[in-house]
Amino acid sequence: MIELYNFFENNKAQLLTALLARIPKDIPAYSRVARNDLKQSLEYLLEAYTDLLVTGEDDSQRTYFKFLAKVRVSQSFQVGDIVHKQLLIMATSRPMIQEKFREHPGDGLALFNKGMDVLERTTFKSCATYLEVHNAYLKSRVDEHGEYVDEENKQLGVDMSKFILFRG
Repeated sequence: MIELYNFFENNKAQLLTALLARIPKDIPAYSRVARNDLKQSLEYLLEAYTDLLVTGEDDSQRTYFKFLAKVRVSQSFQVGDIVHKQLLIMATSRPMIQEKFREHPGDGLALFNKGMDVLERTTFKSCATYLEVHNAYLKSRVDEHGEYVDEENKQLGVDMSKFILFRG
């Protein structure tokens, strides 16, 4: 939907400012993140989000989310906090979009409803994509740890296949 793309391109600064004010208040974990880091993270997220909105392709989001998952896991963020940030894009932009479509000549309400439908589907797809990338990252870390433990046990001469575990 070209109107949504135009909205995000024309109102990026205003949306960034609103998100920078809202995110640390709504999600306490982000109060630990430096404002410049949060701003840069939001800029990348909005760029990737706009790509998903326009093209339907999530390649740029997956690339960014791989980096984000690694950083936020190392900072001990909960996955819910990260997804909450993405959901705030929709919540923060909704009143701004409503105002823009109210000024639209013709059937602004129908355009607003259609735009919100597209925005909601895009937001939910974005959240699902992040969860996929996050889970893949965690799985890779678990696999890496398992390989490390196997190697250490091998060097120490411990054969875990000979251990029988009983539930008590």
